[in-house]
Amino acid sequence: MTDIVLAASAVTAVSVGIVVLFGLSVSYPVAGSSVAGGLGIVALVLIVIRLINPPGSGDVDREIGAWLGLIAAAGIAWGGWLGMQEAGPLRSPSAAH
Repeated sequence: MTDIVLAASAVTAVSVGIVVLFGLSVSYPVAGSSVAGGLGIVALVLIVIRLINPPGSGDVDREIGAWLGLIAAAGIAWGGWLGMQEAGPLRSPSAAH
């Protein structure tokens, strides 16, 4: 279950990035960002649970991959949240004069 959520969040985040980079759709980036943000939060919670209570024996060493996964899931959640925000003005109103 955890693997599926992690893979889905990564695929969604990459697909939003590709759509934004190539300008393939106007509406997908906002909708995709909300899905990526939600999956990123779920992935973040699942990784924290696995770090606190690892499966198997309680003396399992937490490798660097778990911590990198935690950082990546936090980045996906934050990027999804940022993608849902309204775009601000490109220049300040005082510069338009």
